[in-house]
Amino acid sequence: MASTNFRPTRLQITPDREITPSKQLLDQIRLAIASGNYPPGHRLPSTRQLGSMTGLHRNTISKIYQQLEEQGLVKSQAGSGIYVNARGPSFRSTSEPEQLVQKSLNDLLALGYSLNQAKELFLSAIDWRLRCNAKVLVAVPQRDLGVGELIVTEVTSSRR
Repeated sequence: MASTNFRPTRLQITPDREITPSKQLLDQIRLAIASGNYPPGHRLPSTRQLGSMTGLHRNTISKIYQQLEEQGLVKSQAGSGIYVNARGPSFRSTSEPEQLVQKSLNDLLALGYSLNQAKELFLSAIDWRLRCNAKVLVAVPQRDLGVGELIVTEVTSSRR
């Protein structure tokens, strides 16, 4: 399945004593999948191709692909290759709300937003709605001469 928003990802290993080359590659592939650069159905490079691109041994790449498959991010098809799963491990259901969230996220990514920017947009919209729907608690003395009821009436009518 091809995506019209597909942007090829250049996978490369940089010398770094703290992050192993295999961890670097694993993280780069995860990011490419999460950001939509490797869309659902995208065929990943063969172990031979990826080995020549990164300088890593094919056995190392096979272990990385196995980890990705165990995490539910990719699926191997015998004789064909390794493909990005249509849905990530946390979105196995195809309910309408989940589809709407996925579509919204995909739209933001296609517009060039990063995952962190999309997250902040979603969170700020949710926070705003939660603040708007906050309940108002009115506490008044036991003998308030009807002032409490008046406040409740005013607050209730202004929220409609």
